Order: sequence, then C-alpha cells, then structure tokens
Amino acid sequence: MKLRIGIIGNGRIASRFIPECRMSGEEIEITCVYNPTFSSAVEFAMNQAIPMATADIDVLIEQSDAVYIAVPHQYHYDYAKRMLEAGKHVFCEKPLCFVAEEARELYSLAEEKNLVLMEGIKTNYAPGFIEILERVKRGEIGEVIDVEAAFTRIPIANTRECWDSEFGGSFLEFGSYAMLPIVKLYGTEKLQSEFTYIKGETGVDTYVKAKFTKIGEDGEIIGFGTAKTGLGVKSEGQLLISGTKGYILVPSPWWLTKKYEICREDPAMNETVLTEFLGAGLRYEIEAFVKRISDEAVLSSLTKEESIWMAEQMEHFLEIKKEDKKEDKKAEGKSEIGIWAHRGCCFKYPENTIPAFLAAAKLPGLKGIELDIQLTKDGEMVVIHDEKVDATTTSKGAVADYTLSELQAMKITGRHRDEVADIGEEVKIPTIREVFEALMPYLRQGLLINIELKNSNVRYEGMEKKIIDLVYEMGLAQNIIYSSFLPESMGVIKELDPEAKTGILGGWIHWCTQKMREFHADAVHPYTGGMDITKGAYKAFEGIPVRAW
Repeated sequence: MKLRIGIIGNGRIASRFIPECRMSGEEIEITCVYNPTFSSAVEFAMNQAIPMATADIDVLIEQSDAVYIAVPHQYHYDYAKRMLEAGKHVFCEKPLCFVAEEARELYSLAEEKNLVLMEGIKTNYAPGFIEILERVKRGEIGEVIDVEAAFTRIPIANTRECWDSEFGGSFLEFGSYAMLPIVKLYGTEKLQSEFTYIKGETGVDTYVKAKFTKIGEDGEIIGFGTAKTGLGVKSEGQLLISGTKGYILVPSPWWLTKKYEICREDPAMNETVLTEFLGAGLRYEIEAFVKRISDEAVLSSLTKEESIWMAEQMEHFLEIKKEDKKEDKKAEGKSEIGIWAHRGCCFKYPENTIPAFLAAAKLPGLKGIELDIQLTKDGEMVVIHDEKVDATTTSKGAVADYTLSELQAMKITGRHRDEVADIGEEVKIPTIREVFEALMPYLRQGLLINIELKNSNVRYEGMEKKIIDLVYEMGLAQNIIYSSFLPESMGVIKELDPEAKTGILGGWIHWCTQKMREFHADAVHPYTGGMDITKGAYKAFEGIPVRAW
C-alpha cells in the first residue's frame, strides 16, 4: 500500500522535493498540497502534477498518511504539532523549532502517538557523509580535536531570509547544516556554544561564527568546533575534521558530499574518495523517512537529542539577537523604507491603467506609484511599459507606430489575460495627463510618482522636455521622481530642471552609482538581484536613496 504524502507549503524547497520524492520509488504517492492562499496551491499543484490543492488543512489531513512541511521556519512548530495531533507522520524541513521546549514537546507527542517525526537535513542521510562518520568512528584519524564547517551564500536580495529581521538571516537559514557534523562527532553532552555575528542593513545576521567547546568528564577542554554561516558574505564552504592521526577534508560544497580526502602525516597514505550523491540529495532523507515509518533500519538518522540540541542553539542565538535589538531601538528612525506600487496594483488590474493606479493610491502607507511613459506617433505621452503593444492588448506593433486615438481604441487584455474580468469597466491605454488628473486628490496629499522614461530602446525625441513641461503645468514638481535605463536621459532632465529628482535604473547597484555621479542623479534604482546587502557595501551608499525593483 502506498504512503500518501501531503505537502504543507509550496516554497523553493517544495519544488525540489517533488521530483526527488517521485524518484524514491512507487511506495510513495503525493496526494495533496496545502497553502492558505488557495491560488498559490492551485498553481503549484498544476505545475507539479499534484492531483489536489487546498486551502483547508482538514482536507490535507484527510488525504494524507504523512506530511512534508515546507513553510517558512517560524511556522514549523505549529504545523508539526497540528499534524501529529491528527495522527500523521511528520517530515519537517530544518530547523524543526527555534525553541528547545517546543522540540521536546513535539518528540514527546510523536512518541505518545507512535508516529515518526523527522527533521530534514539532507546531508545527514547522504552516503558520503555517513561514510565519513563511520571512518571517524573507526578511529582512522584518531581522536577528533576540531571540526570546522562553513555554509555561505550570496543570494538574490529580495528573498525572505534577506529581509525578515526576526526569522531570516544566515544562521537560522544555514546553521543546521553547519552544526550537523559538530553534533554528530561530539554528541550533545557538555558541548558549550558561543555566538558572534555581523548584522546587515536589513537587520538580519549576514555572517555568524558559532564556536563550540567540548568538555571532558573532568572539566577539561577536549575539542573545538566552529560553524560559520554567511548571507551576502562568501567563504570557502568546506568541512574540516582534525584528528590526532590525520584529518578529513570535504571540499565545497561539503553538504553535497560527493568527494572527500583523508590526509595523514605520511602523504603516501592519503586518500581521495568519490561518493554517491544523486540529484538534489533529498531522496536519501525521503527514503529514510519511509523506512522509519515501516520500522526498517536506516544507516543514519538525526536523533531526537540532536534535533533538540539544534533547537537549543537556535534559541540561544535568537536570545542574543533579542538583546542586541534593545540597543538598536535607540537608533530607530535613522532610515526610511517605503513601498512603491510597480505599475500600480498590477496583479489585480491590468498594469499601467487608471484602475490599477487608483487601487494602489488607496493603500495605506504607500510611498508612491511607479509607471512608464512613451511617445505616440503624433507625439502624445502615453503610459505603457513595453515598446510594443503585443503583451497587454489584442493588437500588435510598436507604440511609436500608432497615434493616440489608435492606441486608446485598442482592447486591453492585461499581461496575464485574465485581469480584465475583475474590472467591470472599459479600460484604455491612458495618457500621463489623464493619470495625473485621476490621481490628483492623492497627489495633493503627498503621493509620489516615479516616472520611468522608456527611452533606452527607442530614443523618443524631446520626451524629457514634454514631461517636465506637463509636470510644471499641473503643479506637481514636488511629487515626481524621474528614472530611466538611459543615464544620459537623466542628464537631460537635470539640464532642463536642476531641481528635478532623478534616479538611474540598472542591474547592479555599483553601476547605477557610477552613472548617478556621472549624470548628477539623486538616487539609484537597481535590480534586487544586483544589490549587495552586506553592511560594508551599504556604507558606500549611505545617504543615497535606493529604490530597488
């Protein structure tokens, strides 16, 4: 009989879990995916060929014998507890919990109900890593004196772990991996920990050094461990196990254990070993989970004690950060973070249309609205993003090849083709004047407009003067920020109006900054993937508005 697995959450790791799960054999059936946002669950189910999507947790329970939890870390405990109480086996992504007592509670509940609760750290189940642990246990490098492990990554800057100051950061994201070999080789008893970290501008820890000291029976120090994690900081991602007879080096990325070296005093005795690591590695922990449910033996498992110990370390680290935050409150208010509506509310209404702009303007706390302008064949300024009308109307061709009346006669479809059904009214490609008129009540209250001049691919002659003249005619100079992927255009804006606020659009923040200085702009508008989020890098941009897209 197949084991029915339901999936809770459909984030990045879930999309890797599905194919790995299907590679693990015919005894597993993925039956359902749950997300409280139903549309997200439906889209994931369609993309991954899962038969059912639901926003009702009771439906997931009904359809599952076991669940895989792949939601943001802070929700792991709540979902794991709910599933165990419902009699379901639980396979939860790391970290299982941020509080040791919560981890103890979950394991006690699992034991009481005779269920499997497993924290997923794929490296622990990889054949190569298991082989390394066995060779150390056999004494091949003598007594272990030091264990050093690093896991660092330079991510895209708009990811959850980069911005969530409470539950993001490098240690909560990667610490489970970096601590794994330390706890496996030293055990959980008399293993003291100490944390130091660097905090980035977004409030998350960008680099952490967790130092561990193993204490012997008589109170003497008998070993050391170091777990390094980085987010926006890059270090050599290796594992080094030092012993009294030699050492084992697992090269980067050590957590995908495909090769390791055993080095001894006599170089002739050194070995380089290649090991199996298939796919993304999740199949090994999936196989272990299924075997544990069937009461079959597994080569290696993260024990209850090890899992609780990891939760203790997470809790300890969070306590340190909590104390530091008290000091940080004294410096609150020094920087300002604002949210801009990109092309208006473009997921609810067709982008760059008046309904989208009005919906955005009504949002409480909104900083401003971003929109795009181009010139028609007869020289009118219209609000549309693409240089062609193909993606957002039923027509085809370049904006510059149509007159205003021809453009406004086109049927708007929206980029996703289903948006127009939500509007209940006719919409058209608006002129920038029409947008200003519609938003005037909000502009008078201080709403800002970021106008992107779409002139990097099509050089619209005289666009800069046209928009400045209109802005001054309508008395909106204080509400407008101009930007373009063509830095020279921002130079023209500054020549026409030295008081105008301008921003350089680009991929990398450093390139934007260079062009900002060259063309006397006031801000940089980089792609989120081109932002360096480390504290040291941000110092270079102190005082410069950064509006990421």
